[in-house]
Amino acid sequence: MKHQQLTGELQERALLYAAGALDEQERIEYSRHLEEDDCAVCQAEVLESEAAAQSLAMMLPIQTPSETVKQRLLARAEATRVVERPRAVVERRRPAFAWGGWLAAAAASVLAVLFLNLNVGLQQEVQSLNARVVQLESQITVQRTRLVSLTSADTKVVTLGGLNSTPQARGKIFRDEAARQWYFYVEGLPAAPANRAYQLWAVPATGAPASAVVFNTDASGTVMLDLPAPMVAGMIKAAAVTEEPAGGSPLPTTMAFNLLGTME
Repeated sequence: MKHQQLTGELQERALLYAAGALDEQERIEYSRHLEEDDCAVCQAEVLESEAAAQSLAMMLPIQTPSETVKQRLLARAEATRVVERPRAVVERRRPAFAWGGWLAAAAASVLAVLFLNLNVGLQQEVQSLNARVVQLESQITVQRTRLVSLTSADTKVVTLGGLNSTPQARGKIFRDEAARQWYFYVEGLPAAPANRAYQLWAVPATGAPASAVVFNTDASGTVMLDLPAPMVAGMIKAAAVTEEPAGGSPLPTTMAFNLLGTME
């Protein structure tokens, strides 16, 4: 019977076969399955196990196999040892051959453990790589969306210059009017002191400023943020950054701007 997909039981059986740890009847039946049933799933797993044995198996640390494999290997080794017992006379004359079956079974046990360890490690690596691919694809999608937004004819650029205690600071706001999104970038602005934070304000022609976002910079003085355009009454005339209590403030508590820029 052909198998449609690889299971843990099929994998262990292929490993035992490749390691020579099946008993004679099981080996014959499994060989028949590979040849007459032409099972591609089992054939591929056996080939992979044999290739791993030749190249990488001996480089891997030995770990405890599953209980199923352990019991099968021990039973196989014990059966080999029992078969050798009636040959006591021969054993006295040729002790090296007396232990041959036991050593072969032990070697098969070691190889099977190594095969299992290798396959588990490879499967974990594949899963890790697949997760990384998904993460990178998500990041690429975000970057593509951002690029489209930044290069859109509806996007306006506002330049902010440093003032007062942070004259070296620089910033830009990319205003996507169609999507009502801002992409905010700052450099050269030292991290706010303990229990303090920076706050970006949208300043209308008349009325109170509206908070756009409360933020802090990293150790290099940089921050990049995507945020919805703040809601204000009337047209926004300017954008400003002030230092405020941690968590932000409903209105600016100081006129000592860290950054300031005018809107078109």
